[in-house]
Amino acid sequence: MKIIEEPFETYQGEDVTKVTLTNDCDVSISCLTLGATWYEFLVPDKHKSKKNIIMNFTHYADYYSNGLCCSQSIGRVAGRIKDGRFELNDQKVQLSTNENGNTLHGGNNGFRFLNWKVTTSKTEDAVSAVFTNEIKADVDSFPGNLAATIVYTLDNQNRVTISYQAENGPEATLFNPTCHVYFNLSDQSNLNSHELKINSSKYLQLDSELIPTGKMISVENTPYDFRDFENLGDAIQKNAGFDDAFVINGETNEEKSVAVLREKSSGRQVTITSESNCLVVYTMSQEQPGVRFVRDHGELAKPSEAVALEAQILPDAINHSNFGNIVLPANTKGMHKITFSFKQK
Repeated sequence: MKIIEEPFETYQGEDVTKVTLTNDCDVSISCLTLGATWYEFLVPDKHKSKKNIIMNFTHYADYYSNGLCCSQSIGRVAGRIKDGRFELNDQKVQLSTNENGNTLHGGNNGFRFLNWKVTTSKTEDAVSAVFTNEIKADVDSFPGNLAATIVYTLDNQNRVTISYQAENGPEATLFNPTCHVYFNLSDQSNLNSHELKINSSKYLQLDSELIPTGKMISVENTPYDFRDFENLGDAIQKNAGFDDAFVINGETNEEKSVAVLREKSSGRQVTITSESNCLVVYTMSQEQPGVRFVRDHGELAKPSEAVALEAQILPDAINHSNFGNIVLPANTKGMHKITFSFKQK
């Protein structure tokens, strides 16, 4: 087990640190302090050379030049909150808005815009990077101050576990974080050879602004049926891409299989488990002007080059009583956990 900390670059006067964790199987992940960003997931291929299976950028300014939120930590609340409004303990709350009058991914001062403090730890079987931040209500417009911790752990079973922990003071707040990680398991700049399986029988109906209407629709006989492995490239063609919330089968707050992504030619596979009740799937199907990913040697990004798989509580849950509880009561601690298990066939 190995840990390396090194400077990444300076962004707007702040030093950004890169932390690399390597296990005994020669699998590595690296993270950046700015945005508590998952920067690399390096896995050995059949020829023992390493391949990064997630998307990243050369410079941190590139992360803020587009709306991809590429592999960054998202919070306090992932997804959209309609009109930036909700009621909490009989009080009406108005958040700052940042997309069509709605609040997306925690707003303009969410987790992905913060430079986090980092420490590391190591055991016989795992290595971890621990990111911490004290977030004030007057910074991100959510009620209540929040002490947040994000822990990335890589173990010798090639599992990457991201644990989001929060502790608040005397005022209740909301907490529904995720990682906006983008995967491409192949050696190509497309998803045509990928297969996706999702533990979901329903998906959310969304309005023109991608806000949930409250209705859940059966996936039966639709392009949203991933209950068994489906070719992702074919599904994208049929549906003109995906930017959708899938309702995960099983009880909320009970760890369960969420999805499996695999790729034929490389034999790579990633399995996602979480206690969350939703997987947001975004296939980046539109042109991304000016976006150049590191793994493509600086070439312009292709439509549907990667897929974001975001385990979370259903979006806009605070405004839908049956979507799950994202309220963190006063003087309490909350935690969400997502595990990505890598396998090479």
